[in-house]
Amino acid sequence: MTDNMTDNETIILSRLRKYHRGKECAITFKRLAAITGINEREVRLCVAELVTYQEQPIASTSDAGYYVISSKDEYDQASNELMSRIRKLSKRHKGLRKGYLISKQEIKSKQLVML
Repeated sequence: MTDNMTDNETIILSRLRKYHRGKECAITFKRLAAITGINEREVRLCVAELVTYQEQPIASTSDAGYYVISSKDEYDQASNELMSRIRKLSKRHKGLRKGYLISKQEIKSKQLVML
């Protein structure tokens, strides 16, 4: 563990390393929050920080929860899940951008008609 982790990150990482190695031992964020006494939103934020900035091999699935990756297969599944989310978010962003640009054009057209 690195020195620049918050107390909550340290608690969560210790718990995951000790009891939740491998997908079969995953824990939901709600259960992790209840056990650690850390609120659910903070648990999610801490896990994101642990993976992103502390470079911890923590995976998550919507059905099983959080776990420390213990095999190449688990890594591959976690990586594929993240890449799938990235592709979906990219499509959503593209739709948002197009919708915004179309709405701007519609507003300009309506303003011209009103003149």
